Amino acid sequence: PSGLTPREIDVLRLMADGYGTDEIAGKLCYSERTVKNVIYGVTHRLKLRNRSHAVAYALRAGMI
Repeated sequence: PSGLTPREIDVLRLMADGYGTDEIAGKLCYSERTVKNVIYGVTHRLKLRNRSHAVAYALRAGMI
């Protein structure tokens, strides 16, 4: 219903908590490249400007 995958939701939640790319990668056992690709995919698919915009959008839409 939210249009986001569980992986995208996990990454956005950690971004909302203030974690950096390397910290998110460590917590989720992903590579930093994977985290960056997830963020890129979300921002481009939803036509968002940046990471902050992605977090704000997800919070307002009740996705995270």
